[in-house]
Amino acid sequence: MIRTARFGFALHAAPALMLAYGIVRLIDGRDGTYGPGPAWTVGHLLFLGALVLYGLVIASLWRQIPVGGTARRVTAGILAGGAAVGLVAFIRVAVLDIVVGLKAADHAEKSALADKYADVPAILPTAFYEMAPMLFMLGLTALLVQHAVIARRTAVVLSPVATLLGFVAIAVNLDLLPLGAAFIWLSLLPFARTNARRATTTAVPA
Repeated sequence: MIRTARFGFALHAAPALMLAYGIVRLIDGRDGTYGPGPAWTVGHLLFLGALVLYGLVIASLWRQIPVGGTARRVTAGILAGGAAVGLVAFIRVAVLDIVVGLKAADHAEKSALADKYADVPAILPTAFYEMAPMLFMLGLTALLVQHAVIARRTAVVLSPVATLLGFVAIAVNLDLLPLGAAFIWLSLLPFARTNARRATTTAVPA
């Protein structure tokens, strides 16, 4: 029951923190530049928190795949695994952005430090670090598509559509990050409700 509650919390908190990061980012960019400074650091700490919680979101979506054949579980596992790899890559970006923001004295130095740390840790090609975060977005959307195909309920069918709209909005313009996060939050609501029902049915009466 405790684990189920944690999943339910993450399904709301992950997009909420992402939305908060988008708002802080807008505040940070009022002068036409982003970071370094308190707004940059606070924003990226919010983003890091969101990314960590998205790990629980991925796990929750995987757990909620209805019981079926081996192919269904294997497919869900592959999609969840791909999303997790992308998420780790995204977390790396957020951590480096926080470090760079704390070390830099001005915007120019921040840019120089970002270039310096672009391949940290230097154990994989830089191209992997640049492209891997896409796996998170693709994996999350694909998991929602799998749920939509299986469930065929309107709310669930619309979830991958809402997530895709969210990611497209963010890709078009980072200033639309709050809107994108709101779409992703909307897409996760059916699963938060399902999680809440499971928590209720598994609760042990006092």
